[in-house]
Amino acid sequence: MKVSIGMPFYNSEATLADAIRSVFAQTRTDWELILADDGSTDRSLDIAMSVDDPRVRVLEPDRINRGLSYRLNQIAEEARGAYIVRMDADDLMFPNRLERQIGYLDEHPGVDLVGTGMCAIGGDYRPLGIRGVEALDTRPRAILERGLFVHVSVAGRAEWMRRNPYDGRFPRNEDHELWCRTFPCSRFAKLAEPLIFVTEVGSFDLRKYWQSGRTERRTLRVYGPAIAGVPYTLFLMVRSYTKNVLYSIFTAFNMPEVLIRKRNFPLIQEQRTVFMEIIRRILSTPVPGLSHTGSVSTHTPGV
Repeated sequence: MKVSIGMPFYNSEATLADAIRSVFAQTRTDWELILADDGSTDRSLDIAMSVDDPRVRVLEPDRINRGLSYRLNQIAEEARGAYIVRMDADDLMFPNRLERQIGYLDEHPGVDLVGTGMCAIGGDYRPLGIRGVEALDTRPRAILERGLFVHVSVAGRAEWMRRNPYDGRFPRNEDHELWCRTFPCSRFAKLAEPLIFVTEVGSFDLRKYWQSGRTERRTLRVYGPAIAGVPYTLFLMVRSYTKNVLYSIFTAFNMPEVLIRKRNFPLIQEQRTVFMEIIRRILSTPVPGLSHTGSVSTHTPGV
């Protein structure tokens, strides 16, 4: 098995089946899917266990909500493939994602990780915009300021991921901390094209956003002075706090989507049409053991 796709999930009964469908829709078939439950209290684990395909493994559940870092490290230790691909339980992979990213890693043996761009979608699977399609900026100050990748878009060598585990002290900013810690001794690359649909609008949680901000500022305190100096680190910390306050104000007026949409480049109609057709193809992909009944898979993406 060449590729291990790692998908942690927590209370994802509404989206998990379709995320799995997007794996079965891949143009490459030399994969295994590792499903890691993080203490779900809904039907998510039942959905995962119902998949009837030898390429799909559900890790032994411990019924504890340990967090994303723990589950990603667990997946890395369990992976049998030479490569590991990140995936979330409420997102969809483009059908050619594995073909493009694993092909790139095969052709560039010196690269450790490769990310991609993304297409943001609403809870109704309506395409909203794209981001992460600019050239990768690996300057240390840029990594500190903006990070590197859309986290869920990352694919990389299993040996690198096992050698560089996530740090559980940085919840909801574990990827940024990892890039800041590993960039001096790693090679990163990016395919400047969207290869994953990421659910954004309708999923905003202000409490989690504040947690992300607090952990981002912890990352800045740890790595900022050495990378960018104390004054610039303080500027970034103030900017981070200001963003938290701004989102709080917009959320108070029930308008967080206004800010969320500004993260993305708008779509032209031709792109929207293509993306909607890709989503329809994913949602119609059969998975042994899974039924469309009761799944959001029956929904046709909005216009």
